[in-house]
Amino acid sequence: MDDSYIGHKNLELISHSDRFNKWMYEEISPGLSGDILEVGSGIGTFSEKLVNNFPTSHLTLTDVSDEYIKKLREKYQNNKNITTHKLNLNNQTDYEGIGYGQFDSIMAINVLEHVENDEFALTQLYNVLKDKGTLVILVPCHKFLYNVIDKNLGHFRRYSRKDLYTKIRKTKFTMDRIFYFNVLGLIGWYLNGNIFKKPQVNGTGLRVLDALVPLLKHAERITGKRAGLSIVCYLRKGY
Repeated sequence: MDDSYIGHKNLELISHSDRFNKWMYEEISPGLSGDILEVGSGIGTFSEKLVNNFPTSHLTLTDVSDEYIKKLREKYQNNKNITTHKLNLNNQTDYEGIGYGQFDSIMAINVLEHVENDEFALTQLYNVLKDKGTLVILVPCHKFLYNVIDKNLGHFRRYSRKDLYTKIRKTKFTMDRIFYFNVLGLIGWYLNGNIFKKPQVNGTGLRVLDALVPLLKHAERITGKRAGLSIVCYLRKGY
């Protein structure tokens, strides 16, 4: 089983986690407005939410996969508010094709960990934003959790808060918010990847996680989002 198949399989599994995806999107969407660029649209799980929630915005959907771009283009070919582009985050020509200074906000969910030179990507994403635009990212965190699942998904890294602060200081971004997301996911990821060495996301575990979302949301409100499997970060262009 190759990496691309495992990655697609995981996207398919996660796409059926309706409650969990809605929750994740709710953590990201307050930072979005105006003309929006989605980085790493994949099979369109979050693209659909953008289309429904921002009907008057111009949406630009992107992915590094030609196959995904083709499918997204076919799906939204009759929607004049949607543009699709291939975007390799380490290829400057792709950014130039999309255009600099074009977007009010950018959403990148579980993308930067796939990029070898993430500092270059952050700088380029800064440049495609309009002044005072916002980039919202969600990335996997805790280096001790890097395991066979990460490797098979093509992750170059997992992040710490310190990593993000260091990388962001090298750009012109201002950090507005940073917090953890999905504390229960820590346990499942560690058991499946570190202990049992399973190469992909566990479908049963995802279904359990999806069912527990209302409880998890309440728990994270109480704990103040001080732990989690991922980090969410709101970045602003300008001061």
